[in-house]
Amino acid sequence: MYQPAHDYGSVHIADEVIGIIAGLAATEIEGVKSMTGGFGGGLAELLGKKNLSKGVKLDVGEKEAKIDLYLVIEYGAVVHAVATKVQENVKKAIEGMTGLKVVEVNAYITSIDTHLIKEEEREKEAREKEAKEKAKKEAKAKKKEKDKAKSKGQEKEKEKEQAQEQAHDLEKDEVEQEKKEVNEGVQEKEEKEEE
Repeated sequence: MYQPAHDYGSVHIADEVIGIIAGLAATEIEGVKSMTGGFGGGLAELLGKKNLSKGVKLDVGEKEAKIDLYLVIEYGAVVHAVATKVQENVKKAIEGMTGLKVVEVNAYITSIDTHLIKEEEREKEAREKEAKEKAKKEAKAKKKEKDKAKSKGQEKEKEKEQAQEQAHDLEKDEVEQEKKEVNEGVQEKEEKEEE
């Protein structure tokens, strides 16, 4: 327990308070997922009490403190850069809030949080699935267009055949009509000759 001296009396700062300051200062840094603690920290959380000094080990003297921090870093973070920022932030916070001189801040990286990896994998799988579905839809739409064009082509071919048949029928009718007229003309001529 640290006791700063001044003219008004004494102030006692519990080690737990220094631990909380260190834990909060460490978790403020981007890239720190959480702090790791021992059995007591886990039990406190199970009982609904958040242990704010979890992952902090202190050696506090009369005017100096040595801090050990046990950190879980987010996947993708630059570990040494995060650890350095944690050390600086914890030192600054404890010295600024308590007046203690922090002689050491040791950062122990105990784990990497793979939650982001799993999340990235899920997102990648979702994107792949979406891309496959989109490709299927596009293929289906192209097939539909192709079938529609083919159907239109078949309809046009039928129309063309029908038009040709009609033209052929008209020609046939015209030829028949001409034959009939010729026959009638020949018949009339024969009848006139017979008369």
